[in-house]
Parts: sequence; structure tokens; C-alpha cells
Amino acid sequence: MIINELVGKKVKRAVGYVRVSTAEQADEGFSIAAQGELIRQECSRYGSELQFVRLYADEGISGKSIKRRPQMQQLLADVQAGEIDAVICWNISRIARNVANLLEIVDIFESNDVSFISINEKMDTQTPAGRLMLQIMASMGEYERNNIAENVYMGSRRRAVEGWNNSGLVLGYDNVTDKDGNHTLQINSDEASIIKHIFDLAALGKGLRAIANELNKMGVCTKRGNSFSTAAVKVILTNPLYVGKVRYGQYRHWEKKRRHGKQSDYVLVDGHHTAIIDPQQWARVVSLMKQRHKLPAWTRQGSNVLTGLLRCPECGGPMAASNTTNSLADGKRKRIRYYSCANFRNKGTTVCHANSIRAEVAEQLVQEKLLRTLSLPKIGQQVIKQMKNSRRERCQNLKRQQLSNQAEQTRLEKSVQEYEQLMADNPELQAAIRPRMEVLENQLDQLHADDQQVAKQLAQVDQLPKPKSIQDLLALVAKLIKQAEKETLKQLYQAFIQQITFDRRQKLVWITVAFDDDVIQQLETQSKAVELDKGSTAFSSPTFTFTF
Repeated sequence: MIINELVGKKVKRAVGYVRVSTAEQADEGFSIAAQGELIRQECSRYGSELQFVRLYADEGISGKSIKRRPQMQQLLADVQAGEIDAVICWNISRIARNVANLLEIVDIFESNDVSFISINEKMDTQTPAGRLMLQIMASMGEYERNNIAENVYMGSRRRAVEGWNNSGLVLGYDNVTDKDGNHTLQINSDEASIIKHIFDLAALGKGLRAIANELNKMGVCTKRGNSFSTAAVKVILTNPLYVGKVRYGQYRHWEKKRRHGKQSDYVLVDGHHTAIIDPQQWARVVSLMKQRHKLPAWTRQGSNVLTGLLRCPECGGPMAASNTTNSLADGKRKRIRYYSCANFRNKGTTVCHANSIRAEVAEQLVQEKLLRTLSLPKIGQQVIKQMKNSRRERCQNLKRQQLSNQAEQTRLEKSVQEYEQLMADNPELQAAIRPRMEVLENQLDQLHADDQQVAKQLAQVDQLPKPKSIQDLLALVAKLIKQAEKETLKQLYQAFIQQITFDRRQKLVWITVAFDDDVIQQLETQSKAVELDKGSTAFSSPTFTFTF
């Protein structure tokens, strides 16, 4: 309803709503004080017909969302409580920059018989023409916000491509400005010690909850002074910033799409800041987290060392641990552990049968089979033979990937040249073409990085370890199996055993194992955990798998 329609009616309680976003605070024309003064002047023009009673102000808050504006929430609550007759704003963009939000707010006003007055637009929202104008103006505001957001994104992406960090507060670093005026990160020694401790715990196989509990017991806090949660620990362990990298644009439009907004062409480059974590430790922790993530939670918990590894001899599904309690002749009760088919337990006899095996029997059979096989004189030769086969297959895959990368680089370089020629011939198209060229250039940068990584892997694959190194590795595994406690033994088994099948009647087991660089690093970590000499196990190899 426009202001003129209020003349001649009873005095109405009018309130003003003002808002400035952070980017607009420097502009006096958008300031809280300036908007409030305009609203009061507009009220005073109509004398006693409008009585100004309050100003609602959201300062330094974007108009993108209603929920994040506390004063807008209070305004709507007061409207619905019948305490307001008219709402005045300087411009409809102050109410909302999103069409859906604006119409939602206006609907609340109208359903509570509250007049909506915009000083600039002077429109009547209760007529079809006024509502159409309102939607058009709101659409323009939304377009402007989206355009600003896109420009900010492209600017931040370019900074990231150049190796500069765009994130805000980060535990372990302080935000500083270097001598050239660039905003960068400087290591905070006290916080960096917390980061190192988190990665040390993760490298020892500690889970997110265990790490968070230990940090909270120590009394340390996050950058914002909060207690550590599993989510906070995970963010740290998965942030390549700590290994000297800059990542940007992995997700877009997070508030709407969440993880569905993941981008394949996000930026991941070497940063200008100093790393806190060694690359080898980073790779080891990432590998451990991937291993834990691919297994269900019930395979990582408890002391049943074969959970998730032992397979049902009938259906091939996983065997899950269970307990029964038997009463002995003397009246005592004995608890017995079993492994039984998880498909049978979850889906019944139409799918499979229990195929139960005593846990102690299965665990003893596996341990004896591993120790007996690892002690065979020719086991090292078998491993070397298997590694040669794996190396051949790995080389072929890497060379195919290399050829594919080179073909894609050629295609992208040709596209960039065509865009450059197009801009040279048509300078007026530069603004439209340049963003697309930046995307292509970022993809080329990533392909070059991939090429270097593939070349490095090819060089490593060509280096087969010596038999002595293999024997040292297998001897290390045997020592760990003999001396490790159940929790450590479970982590060890899950590191290099792919699956175990069995015949309970003949008491036979077949074990499939796989070794690669990550497994070897984990073995070295486990050896430190049980205070053993890690031996000479350092070598680079492709994954090799064999069953015995």
C-alpha cells in the first residue's frame, strides 16, 4: 500500500527496516544512519497519520537469507504479533535480494494487514501491477547479487591459482600482510604444535572421536575458542593447507547444493605459505582415513580382529562377530565369541546360513597361517615375481593415463589459442571470453601437475626393491603379528589383508594380502607403536597382491 492511501485513516504504528552488507558499509549512502534518517523524514511528511515507533537494523549482514538476519526475524515476529501497521524501507533491496525471500516477507505483511512502503519505488504491493513491479525489482536485485558473487568467486579463484590462500581463520596460522601487500599466512608456533599432535595421533591409527577426546582433555581449543568435535578434527586432517597447498572451489553454492555442488576442476596448487606437516606424514594419514572410511563402522570397533576381513564360505559376504553365554556344569557362565554370516543375521535363511566359527579358532588359524607362510624360504621370491607382474600392469595404466593427459592438453591449448585470436579480433568480447579462458588455463595447470605426478610414479615403478628389503618387510609383519595387542593387530590386518576365506570342518584358511607404499608406511608406524625396530623396509613399489 502506498503512503498516500494512509492519509485520512487512523494513526498507524510505523517501523523502519534498514540493512547494510559488509561491502556497503563504506558507502555513506547505504549507511544505517542515512537509511534511518530517510525513513523518519518520510514518516514526518504525513504528520500524525504515521507514528514512527522503532527502527530495525541488520548491520553488516547480506540480504541473501532471512534466517541469518536477527532483526528481520524480530520484525516478522512483531508483525505476526499485531504490533505493527506499516513497514517502511528505503529500497526493496534492503528487505531482500532474493525474489523468493522478498515475496515470502511481503506475503507475511499482507496476511497480517501490514502496509509495505518503499521510499524509492513508491509501489502498491496489493495491486497486480504493483506486485509485478515488485517481482521485477527483486529480480534485478537478485541478478546484481549473483553478479557480484560471481565476480568475487573469479577474483578469489585467480588468487588461489597464484598460490595465495583465501580462507579465513585457520588453526596453526595467523593472517598477515607481507611486504608486497599480499594477504598470506604465517605459522603460529603454539597452534602449529596442536596441528602436529593431531596428525601424529591420526598416523598412529587414532579415530576422529579419539583424537577429539584427547584434545579436549588437554584443554586445547579451536581457532575460535571452541571444544574440538569430530567434524573439526576431520576438517584439519583433510585440509591440504597444512602440507603447503592451496585448495579453492572444491564446492560451489554450498548453502543450496551441499556436497552435490562438488566441482571436478577445483584449484589445488602449491601455496606461498610454509607447510606445518611433512608430505610423507600427510600421505600416510590420508591413506589411513581412506582405509577407515571404506569400511563400515562395525569393522573398526571392538577387539574382534577379523571383522570385515573374514568372508562367508557360502555367500562370500562379510562375517560379523557375535557372543553367546553358556552355563557350565558347575553353574558358572562362559562367554563365547563367534563369527557368523552377516547376510544370514540381517536377511535370514533364504539368503544364507550362519556358517559360524569360533572366534578364537578362526583368529588362531589366521595367525598360524600368516606366520607359517611368512617364514617360508621362498616366499620372498614369490613376492618379487608378483611385484613384477603388478609393475608391468601399473606401467601400462600410467602410460595410458599419460597419453590421455597429453591429448587433453593439446585440445585445451588449441581452445585457448582460438579464444586469444577471437579476443584479438573482437576486443569488445574480452569481458565475456576471459572467464572461460581462466577455466581452461586452470585445467591446463592441473593437467601439467598430473603429468608430473604420473612421470614420478613411472620412475618409482621402475625401481623394484631388493630381496633383502622384501625379507625385512615380511620379518617386520611377523614380529608385529606375534607381539601386537588386539587393537593394533586389527589395524595391522586391515592394512594389508584384503579378505580371508575358510573351511571350518577341515580348519583351513586362505588369505589374500596386498602391499603398496601406503601399507609399508602403516607397517612402519605400527612397528613404532609396539616399540619394534622397523628394519630396512623403505622402498617404492606398485601394489602387489597374492593369496596363500
